[in-house]
Amino acid sequence: MRRLKRLLIIIMIFLFVSCEKKKTNNYENRIIGEWIFEQENPKKENHFYTDFSYSFDENGNCESKPGFFEIKERTEKEERKVIFYGTKTKYKIEDDSLYIMNLIDKKWDACKIVGVNTKKLKLNFENNAILEFSKIEYNENENENFDKIIISRSPCFGSCGINDVEINKEGDVNYSGSSYNLKNGFFKSKIDTNLFNEIEQSLKKTNYLKLEDQYSADWTDDQEVSVTFVKDNKIIKSITDYGRQSPKILRINIEPITYLYQKLKLVENKNVKEFQNINFYRFVKGNQIIDLTRSEVFYLFNLLSNSKSTNKTFKSEYSTIYDNDLLYDLRRIETDGRYFKIYSKNENAITLDLGFNFIEKNELLKRLKIKGKYD
Repeated sequence: MRRLKRLLIIIMIFLFVSCEKKKTNNYENRIIGEWIFEQENPKKENHFYTDFSYSFDENGNCESKPGFFEIKERTEKEERKVIFYGTKTKYKIEDDSLYIMNLIDKKWDACKIVGVNTKKLKLNFENNAILEFSKIEYNENENENFDKIIISRSPCFGSCGINDVEINKEGDVNYSGSSYNLKNGFFKSKIDTNLFNEIEQSLKKTNYLKLEDQYSADWTDDQEVSVTFVKDNKIIKSITDYGRQSPKILRINIEPITYLYQKLKLVENKNVKEFQNINFYRFVKGNQIIDLTRSEVFYLFNLLSNSKSTNKTFKSEYSTIYDNDLLYDLRRIETDGRYFKIYSKNENAITLDLGFNFIEKNELLKRLKIKGKYD
């Protein structure tokens, strides 16, 4: 009888300690929030993609950025494609294990929770790779609202997706794909305004107005991503990132937007103007130039494509000449900032009225510079 009592006491103590341990861990509450990957365990070599973050809520919802991707390799490089499955998924916690639903194979990816507090989250993945995350803390700035965002991706020495996307607060989407995309060409689409609000909210966390205008790696043949924020038809910020050198929190929030076209119902744009096929443009005045980023060019040319033609004469201040070998029927563009006279190769021309002076409104004279050796 004594032995039985002693056994019961031991069992009760074990259950009590176990419950207390689970209660002490309290992972379900402490993991709620947004976490960005910081650094790998220097003692372990692994091959994790380092640009990612997690957010967890109390309802089992998880967002993994930049998202779930699958690469479809082909014999020919031109046929290589990246499939985007999205960012929003589910998670669950069992004991000290975190499970996240993989959107690609619909299976749970598991890792061990090494530790979590108000600032840090440590997860142990396969091969004992311990990854440390920091909690994302930010102060929302009401002045960082934007009406429109444009993101452009350039070619690289490889199979980088080359495309441009423009999204405004009304939910209108303009997409152009050149190479290595699931869709190439010019398309229009719509998104719910709530999704635009989510995009805006996610980018507020980056403090984009305080970021540098340019970030650049010290190597060649990489991709350049440019992003432009517009408010009241004015460019409030443009950022170019060559070789993934901008802050990680910006990169992980920008990349899903460049793949958003894969989740939308695209309608071919059959009213594309010839100049919209060009992704390079600068204002040229003698030996002076005003450079535009690729995203700014896409923004400007989309505005021009919706501008009315006019017979008004104007004094041209800037003239940009294109090579005769250009694949498209475009010879030069003359402008004063508001009126753009666009010449085809046979010197036929059409004048478009933008309705405002693009150079003045965007204070582009601040960028005016003397042509350099490579300009």
